[in-house]
Amino acid sequence: MSGANPGLGYEATPPFLAPLRFFLTAPLFGIVAGLVLIGDSGLLASRWTPGTLAVVHLFAVGFLLQIMLGALIQIMPVVAGAALPAPLLTARLTHVGLSLGAAGLAAGLGFGLPVVLIGAAALLGLSIFGFLGCATVAIIRAPKSSMASHTPRDLRLSLTGLALAVVLGLSIALGLSGGAALPLPFTTQVNLHAGWALLGWAGILLAAVSWVVVPMFQITPAYPVALTRYWAPAILGLLCAWSVLSITGFDQTAIVLALALIAAVICFAGITLRQQARTRRSTPDASFRAFRLAMVTLIAGAGLLAFPHFSDAEHWPVLAGILVLHGGLGGATSAMLYKIVPFLAWLHLTQAKVKAPNVKKMLPDARAKAQLRMHVLALAALLAAALAPALGALAGLALIVEFGWLMLNLLHVVRMWRANAPTPQRAVTPA
Repeated sequence: MSGANPGLGYEATPPFLAPLRFFLTAPLFGIVAGLVLIGDSGLLASRWTPGTLAVVHLFAVGFLLQIMLGALIQIMPVVAGAALPAPLLTARLTHVGLSLGAAGLAAGLGFGLPVVLIGAAALLGLSIFGFLGCATVAIIRAPKSSMASHTPRDLRLSLTGLALAVVLGLSIALGLSGGAALPLPFTTQVNLHAGWALLGWAGILLAAVSWVVVPMFQITPAYPVALTRYWAPAILGLLCAWSVLSITGFDQTAIVLALALIAAVICFAGITLRQQARTRRSTPDASFRAFRLAMVTLIAGAGLLAFPHFSDAEHWPVLAGILVLHGGLGGATSAMLYKIVPFLAWLHLTQAKVKAPNVKKMLPDARAKAQLRMHVLALAALLAAALAPALGALAGLALIVEFGWLMLNLLHVVRMWRANAPTPQRAVTPA
């Protein structure tokens, strides 16, 4: 099987249930975010309302981080030869800690409960650093990668970004709970936390996975070598310099570097759109369209992030956050799920010597297209609610339908996998 995609070690793929638990839990947090919006329809009026902070972390930690850690459990052994020790046990412990921690973090922020907030932050820190420890062991033990791309290196860089984002998040939680936090202004800490979480972690991981997944699943030419070689290290270097300048008070120079980071994001998304325009696909499927929309909204969101540097209007950061989180990262993540989950179901059936249904039968494109239309409606409703808070309840309802639909589509794949698996394969494979 490796011959189909040289350098990918499919024989090292972990048990399906290891990443699957993350993929199936993540949409629940999107549904809860919708319920919160219905309960307080005016919360999108500012980035600082307790409800906004709760919704952001339900989505960023409960949905995005959940899927990204699940994907890493799958991708690291296949792409980088770095198999996590006891993958099912690692997945179980990380998944429980992450799920409870994300729920507690949202409750602590939304209801202003310091004890719940610090407890959730501690649980999240323990779970994520436990995962990072296992990932570090796997990377140290991994043989030298035979891949021509820079994906293994960029996966490691993204883990560095995640560690820094968690440290900054823990400091903020300590400060809000009355404990000892980093001696920095609160807004500076929040901006640094958001920068490292969105770009140092999620952005670099998205790029690292795209180097492999976009040419493989979307049948495009490979990304330009210079982009894959320099983009992630440049982002990490710029983030470090921006952080130092922000901490030391060189605000004007920090703004210049922030604009450079925005330009780098637009460059990545723009080149991805160009690669997609050169696809050999005759008819784009739902995943292809979703990824293209994600890149367009990522460009729009990154562009809007420049406005808060020149305007105090409250709606600019909220609009930018919706475009980057829901439209860009959320859209790209959903697009990848629609390729990765059916492919993994097919792969595990094939490895079990079963004649597996075609991947397109695992998840018919019509089901994914219908959910994608709901994603577009939800994005539009969220943007409208940021400008007209009375529409918040409508946006919440749209989110519930969008993520409920996503969950039903993923469960359809799981039913197909279980229906075709030989009996021993339906049980959990020992770690």
